[in-house]
Amino acid sequence: MEFFAMLGVATVVIAVLTLALYRKRRDVGFLVGVGALYYWTLYGAWYIVIDKTGGFSGKNYHYLEYKLFPVSLDGDYMLTLALYSGFIILVQLTLLATLSRDKRIEIPRLLMRHEPILIIAVLSALISLYIIKDKLSEAWALNTSAYLYTRRQTDEWFTLHQVLNRVAMLPPAIGFATLLAGDRSRFFVNVVRRYTWPGYVALFLAMAAFTFVLGNKNEVFTSLIAGLLAYLASVRRPSFLKAGLVILGGMWFLYTIDFFRGTPISEMREALTQRLEDATDVASFVTSSNEAYAAHFSLYGVLAAGAEPQFGYSLYSLVCSVVPRVLWPDRPADIYNYYAESVGAIQNQGYSVHHATGWYLNFGYTGIALGAVVMGLVWAWCLNAHQRIVPKSGLAFRLFATISPWLFVACLPPLIRAGPEGYKGFIVEGLFIPMATLAFACRPKKTKPKLCWDARTGWAIAEAK
Repeated sequence: MEFFAMLGVATVVIAVLTLALYRKRRDVGFLVGVGALYYWTLYGAWYIVIDKTGGFSGKNYHYLEYKLFPVSLDGDYMLTLALYSGFIILVQLTLLATLSRDKRIEIPRLLMRHEPILIIAVLSALISLYIIKDKLSEAWALNTSAYLYTRRQTDEWFTLHQVLNRVAMLPPAIGFATLLAGDRSRFFVNVVRRYTWPGYVALFLAMAAFTFVLGNKNEVFTSLIAGLLAYLASVRRPSFLKAGLVILGGMWFLYTIDFFRGTPISEMREALTQRLEDATDVASFVTSSNEAYAAHFSLYGVLAAGAEPQFGYSLYSLVCSVVPRVLWPDRPADIYNYYAESVGAIQNQGYSVHHATGWYLNFGYTGIALGAVVMGLVWAWCLNAHQRIVPKSGLAFRLFATISPWLFVACLPPLIRAGPEGYKGFIVEGLFIPMATLAFACRPKKTKPKLCWDARTGWAIAEAK
């Protein structure tokens, strides 16, 4: 019962702090972000405790115990739950302490031209396809799954392929959300051409087919969250019907990717014809996915195995990662490899290390608290930037202040499932690349001058607000 009590108390505290954060800033991103933290940190623990105390949860995570290590309800698991709970709570407390109140600053909107977004996205998608096409051909010839084959046959170009997929999906998600917001958008003014709507539809259909064949859920999920948050933040009274339909459609598509990703590429058409109608259990996919367990296992495995922290290794790995893997194929790996070796995981398998575990493997117990504070500070930094916008702020800062809160929450799932090195992915792929793409598409809106009477100088031209 003590395990249920631990989870119950932690859940109540996390829920109360989440409501306090929402009341302070009325940002839906808190609900989504803390929900993601809870899902990849503590959600799976409920079902593990149910099963280990004689119940039956019906969840499919037991194969991980074979590939990683068995879980027991012992002192190490109780400590794991306490440290995970403390990690989430400390992130929230850091946010509450450093978050400025929303002043509702009204800043002239930016003009958004959608054709640069579409052009850059299409070029990125084509280059990504060129990089991976040979592996797709090999997967077809070997009658194997494109997802399994491309993950096992990675090379120095594979990371670039993944980055280009992000470029092809993440900025267009924000652009399309702005298009849906229309004239009600608080941040952007749309410059719409006849081909804008068809262009987005064609791009998303093409990328949906591409990611479906590759079995890639990460880029789709990140883009879905970013676009949804962009829309909800852009209008004062959003259409929850539109948002709900997007969520439903997006989750169903993620489920179909997961459902068919093990199908050989040469048999995909036949499988879709015969089994697509079976891909309907979306609720089970969300509640039973192994996504909620692999990262959760990690801290327990490290504590049970007595793995020694490698002081500051992730910082060293981060510095080395400045050099692209294309130029340095054997550059030092991130902390995940040390984790897999420490717990004796079966090699050549894809697992996750929880963010708190990554910080523990760098700095011990102190690292978990440090990692939580850093996450809270980065999140607050993104949110507080909008309060520092002034009319003279440059385009780069205005873009950062506008889109970084959406992008941080959208990038939280991959960050939670990585060590401290995950911040590089957020900064480069999750923040810098979308900002650079949108910088080509946006410019300050020109305002019309008007005549005003000045008592000292007479008539003068002043910029209209």
